[in-house]
Amino acid sequence: MKKQEYAPIYVFTEYSKAFAPHICYNKRSITKDWSRNMLDNIKQKLKRTLDGARNALKRTIIRTRRRSAAFRRAGGMRRVMDNLVDGVRKKQPRALITLGSAAAAVIAVAVIIISGGGKAAAQEEIASFLLPEDAVNIAAAMTPTPEATYAAPTPEPTPTPVSMGKGATGAQVKAVQERLMELGYMDYDEPTEKYGSVTKEAVEVFQRRHGLTVDGYIGEETYDRLMRADALPYMATVGDEGTDIEELQKRLVELDYMKKATGYFGDETAAAVKEFQDRNHLDVDGMIGVNTKEALYSEDAIPHSLSYGEKSDDVLKYQKRLFKLGYLTTEPDGTFGKDTASAVKLFQQLNGLIADGHIGPQTRKLLMSSDAQANALTIGMSGDTVKNVQKMLKKLGYLSSADGYFGSGTEAAVRSFQKQNGLSADGKVGRATMTKLVSGNAKAAPSDKPAATPGGSSGSGSSGGSSGGSSGGNYSSGASADRLIEIALSKLGSRYKTGAKGPSSFDCSGFVYWCLNQAGVRQGYMTSKTWRSVSKYQKISSIDNIQKGDIIVFRMSSSKGHVGIAMSGSEMVDASSGEGCVVRRSYKTDYWRKYFYCAYRIF
Repeated sequence: MKKQEYAPIYVFTEYSKAFAPHICYNKRSITKDWSRNMLDNIKQKLKRTLDGARNALKRTIIRTRRRSAAFRRAGGMRRVMDNLVDGVRKKQPRALITLGSAAAAVIAVAVIIISGGGKAAAQEEIASFLLPEDAVNIAAAMTPTPEATYAAPTPEPTPTPVSMGKGATGAQVKAVQERLMELGYMDYDEPTEKYGSVTKEAVEVFQRRHGLTVDGYIGEETYDRLMRADALPYMATVGDEGTDIEELQKRLVELDYMKKATGYFGDETAAAVKEFQDRNHLDVDGMIGVNTKEALYSEDAIPHSLSYGEKSDDVLKYQKRLFKLGYLTTEPDGTFGKDTASAVKLFQQLNGLIADGHIGPQTRKLLMSSDAQANALTIGMSGDTVKNVQKMLKKLGYLSSADGYFGSGTEAAVRSFQKQNGLSADGKVGRATMTKLVSGNAKAAPSDKPAATPGGSSGSGSSGGSSGGSSGGNYSSGASADRLIEIALSKLGSRYKTGAKGPSSFDCSGFVYWCLNQAGVRQGYMTSKTWRSVSKYQKISSIDNIQKGDIIVFRMSSSKGHVGIAMSGSEMVDASSGEGCVVRRSYKTDYWRKYFYCAYRIF
């Protein structure tokens, strides 16, 4: 090997030999060590570069997911098109220019294609339309060429870590609630910026479902999983434990599928769920998903109880009780036929139960108790029987007309009739009142007293109110909008709980149901979905025509909705899942206007 190929090393070795001739120097080994050091340095630099690129990519992915989620929450492309249409309708210059440019481009392309110019000519025409050559030349001539500058690149800001827990407030909380509602972990409601106990419980259930640490706290991992497109919807299965499981079990107890609620989803709960799914024509898997949960809280849920077609001594016992209370008009025979089913439904309706026609645990308990209300026409009912009673009251001068609906005006007329004829003035048409009406010797109304209007208010205010924890509410005056509002306001701050019907906790439909019955309106329980198809109350189609005491119905989807009680022409009282309690708020916000379905005039 020639010396010049290793000139630096040769000089070094020759110089060293002069001072240490006894040492043997190997030129090849020195070259090898030097190359290895260079290679190690290159590897380290490459590793640092790759690590930096990997971290930058992770930050980009997180930002992209957040922006995508924000775009979806803002309404996506549908919202963009809605804004464009709205801008054109309002004749905003920017919207008109955008629409005009798009229309002109489409027309130009169509003309070129029709005239035989082909695709290339069409593309050329679009380019020249969007950026005319003359305009480019003029702009270039008038714009001086800037001197080259070399500014340092602006560093990307590091995303602020997500960190939310109970008590937190802000727009991120609102986004979290919206997503939890979409996935079935929270009941639909206007999202708020308050992270309360209901939101915390929903987050805990979400974390349990996704195998995350269950702490009710939203960090980066929980937030990222929640906002992903493949986030799992609500599901409860064997091994789960929590307040949501306890509430589901309570509903299964109500329907007679379980004996008690424990809060733990074990084999007994799975067996009860399977039986419920089988009886209600659902997929039988023993798990409670969105569909099974919805069916559980529906008034159409089929309980594990006495129902149509059965024959037994128990049926005979309950028939005798229904006959005594005036609901069953045929002779008790121990067979659960159509007449028995109709009698049970009427009993449930007048006694504030879910009118499903089945004799379940709650119906059995109330039917055999001293609190059972006897059959009587009362406020909120409608039909031919009501109309016939109104005609008799009109004939005697107590009522001005007959419309078939038992409103507060009809109740006032009945009270006047009862007082005039020496009966107990409760405003209900029971056996004694009906017997007197058809007797032929009933006293007519005094000539100096004007007849009441069927749908009008009785004019009676509330003489009392229920306390925060009372479940009774013994009000002496007739049902009225004022009384309903007073009862509703007495429950402000009561906790929100799915499926609860009072007196200390409610969901939205349970709150309306409880307040109406406490106010003297015998209304069976209905979900927010069922409220859409009510026919016995006057329907209000405009949100601007709502009055005090109306029941407001909102529709978020085919199966999800919300209900509240109107306090005035702008405010309502309702049980809010977002706030976690019963609240008083405006129903004329953009959110509620978007989902308004109808309202019903009770008084």
